[in-house]
Amino acid sequence: MIATSSSSVRSILDNAIAGERISCQEALTLLQSADLSALGQAAQAVTNRLHPENYRTYNIDRNINYTNVCTAVCDFCAFYRTPKSDEGYVLDRQELLEKIQETVELGGNQILMQGGLHPHFKLDWYEELLGDIKSRFPDVNVHGFSPPELHHFTKVNKLSIETVLARLKQAGLGSIPGGGAEILVDRVRSAITRGKVMTDDWLNVMRVWHEMGGISSATMMFGHAETLAERVEHLERLRCLQDQTKGFTAFICWTFQPENTQMSHIPPAGSFEYLKTQEDSRSVNWLSSLAPTTWAL
Repeated sequence: MIATSSSSVRSILDNAIAGERISCQEALTLLQSADLSALGQAAQAVTNRLHPENYRTYNIDRNINYTNVCTAVCDFCAFYRTPKSDEGYVLDRQELLEKIQETVELGGNQILMQGGLHPHFKLDWYEELLGDIKSRFPDVNVHGFSPPELHHFTKVNKLSIETVLARLKQAGLGSIPGGGAEILVDRVRSAITRGKVMTDDWLNVMRVWHEMGGISSATMMFGHAETLAERVEHLERLRCLQDQTKGFTAFICWTFQPENTQMSHIPPAGSFEYLKTQEDSRSVNWLSSLAPTTWAL
């Protein structure tokens, strides 16, 4: 039994440890709690029950942002530049391959490759990019192109998401990162970004990829315009898709970093809020079919 001053929190956590599916209201109760120790104990107990192995594994990988040119306008983003900006860039192909070579030499086996929503590149540009990488580094997994990018490709090329994903998979795409999720609630997305994929289409990219046999990660960026209930709604949307496809292999959340953004007036959420949200996502057993080593800290 988890030790906590709140009987309601203790009951929810004890049920989670026993393997019961926690409701959205119960998850919200946990997020409203300040008992970080109890949440942490329960999160660890759930992890140990699901994965009693005495080891954890990890990938050695590198993030490569191949371009910062983007047609979307995200108030929370310090990275993107408009297509007309003098600060926009596209990595030279040789420079990108050299970054991968450096990663391999350090023992890396994966790259996480993402960029902005470039307005001009057609799908064959990305196919050629993947082909160049896989011909040079056949054993490196390309964890690439977030759902906003992939949805953007359908618009630029006037192709279905099924066609886009099939062609990229054939070209060498190995898995899809969960970037661009922020909060999967349209009210929040409309408040902080323009010209970017909304909730249902983000989830549909992942659904189609999973149905093709692909795997992906899931993410959440929090601590900005969302309520606690909307954090729970985000997790519930991911959980429902995972129920259907079992295609997510990792869940990663992080706090919004306001520096150098148009939302710099928002105070950083801080480590307490981060740990509480991370523990809540574990203790309520959102994505219990994840691989044993993929809860990111």
